[in-house]
Amino acid sequence: MGSKIRDKLNIKSTALSCMRKDTLCIKFGGLGCNLAFLPSLTFGQLNYFMMKLTLLALLLLLSCKSSFAQPEVLKGTWITPEQDLIEILELGRTSSNHMSNKLLREDHFHLFIFGDTLSFQHIYTMSPKFETEYIDRYDLKVISRNDSVLVVKPVSKFSKDYFQNRPTLKLKRKPYLVDKTIKFEKLFYHASRAWNGPTVAMQVDSNKSMYMRYTNNTGSLERGLPTGRYKAVLDDDTYKELIKQLQNCNLRTLRFGNIKGNDAPDITLIVYFNGKRKYLKSMFPPRISEELLTFIMLRLQGYGKLIPTDENRDLEWRP
Repeated sequence: MGSKIRDKLNIKSTALSCMRKDTLCIKFGGLGCNLAFLPSLTFGQLNYFMMKLTLLALLLLLSCKSSFAQPEVLKGTWITPEQDLIEILELGRTSSNHMSNKLLREDHFHLFIFGDTLSFQHIYTMSPKFETEYIDRYDLKVISRNDSVLVVKPVSKFSKDYFQNRPTLKLKRKPYLVDKTIKFEKLFYHASRAWNGPTVAMQVDSNKSMYMRYTNNTGSLERGLPTGRYKAVLDDDTYKELIKQLQNCNLRTLRFGNIKGNDAPDITLIVYFNGKRKYLKSMFPPRISEELLTFIMLRLQGYGKLIPTDENRDLEWRP
């Protein structure tokens, strides 16, 4: 079959320059391949090694394509019916991602991806000298995923404990949680004073009518409205966005944890829909409700068409 091969097959990430006459250099799929053969290499031998190289490249390509844990396609918020949540934003030691479980425990994590495993990590040091670094790994193996559904399996001690030893979690991407059957009637929103933040009591109904009592606790009009009572009729776009937020927060099963503290307002949200009343209250509402509450605090509380009113309504706020 001809002379023996003198040099090994060497595949590098950049193409190698061919300096020797007895060396054949080939670029294949971005890989630089240095095939060093004797000048007497036969066409049959060259064809054999080219077939091997092509097969290797195809296998590598298929391996990459078949990996379920691809960061770009996994970015976003994923939620179970029990209100477990995985939020994937970025990767690395400077990243900040979120997980919460059905017991309403919520945590921030650094995120790394190892093959098909999402490794949410707490990285920390301890006294006395803070020299030794510790890593708690909350590893989730990706079993399957598509645009709307992600199935993961807790595979480390911390992740198994965090998710109560459940064998798998089936999560749905948040934009696919829209519940069009929710028929909005009215809502009440209350935010107590915290530091210099405002005290707010608000009502919005299905006629797009909005009423708000507002107390400016800063002593300055540079931040917020003057203390007083306000009303408005919401424009179509703002009202549609409110309905969209209500239909995309798992409203039927949404729960707030009874978490106390001293540096945030107590948030009370009462929603009437489909003949039902939903009462929620917490100093630290769950992340699944963040977009809805941000919309209320920014878009409604700061609505540009609010006008002062002398009307004094008794707004509902009790359980």
